Amino acid sequence: MKVIFPFAEHVPRLTPRKSCIPQSLLPCAGRPILAHLLEPLRKLPVSDFIFVVSHQDDEIQSYMDANYNGVPVSFAEQTENKGLGHTVSLASDYIPDEEPILIVVGDATLDMDWISFSQSEYSTIAVRRIVDERPYGLVELREGMVGCLIQKPRRTDLAIAGCYFIRESQLLFQCLHNLIRAERRRHGEYQLTDALQQMIELGVEMQIQEVELANQEDPYELNNVFGTDLGPLNNMIA
Repeated sequence: MKVIFPFAEHVPRLTPRKSCIPQSLLPCAGRPILAHLLEPLRKLPVSDFIFVVSHQDDEIQSYMDANYNGVPVSFAEQTENKGLGHTVSLASDYIPDEEPILIVVGDATLDMDWISFSQSEYSTIAVRRIVDERPYGLVELREGMVGCLIQKPRRTDLAIAGCYFIRESQLLFQCLHNLIRAERRRHGEYQLTDALQQMIELGVEMQIQEVELANQEDPYELNNVFGTDLGPLNNMIA
């Protein structure tokens, strides 16, 4: 199994203060956010951690070299933000054969069973239940399995939590490359959820695993937290 960290997708959304340091290296509870993300994942049988970063993110490679010597890592560079789907597609060169992958967007620290999540019989999307009307990506179930990935209209309270376990990795990359070749963008970007929806329409069965946010902190607000007051995020991870 390989883990993909699509960190480059977030770079254009950072505030000026954050532009000097990658979001994943911001300090929380005495350690960078990345350290908190890696802690549970290192307990899994991962053959490679693949970081997709922007050309500004040499700091991530330097941090990994200095603090995780011996951990298998690869780096792919995204020079232009074209959406999460494009970011994930850049990891395909490092996964030439069919093997399971974990995609960890890293918007929030999740309270979840990573072992069961990564050993699921089916490809699995982590979700959490929401009560507000902000524009989350949503999962609609059909007969207990993922039927549709939507944003509007709001017909479900299951929001995508930013973690995906994909067994059919080569089909995912094929669907992503098809979107890019056809220039099928939504909101000006290539969407990972559009490729996942294609997989479902091709007959891939996907399930969900419900997770919780650590201390109920909402990742939708993190862009306001980062670069202003890190107190709420420190409380979230502490």
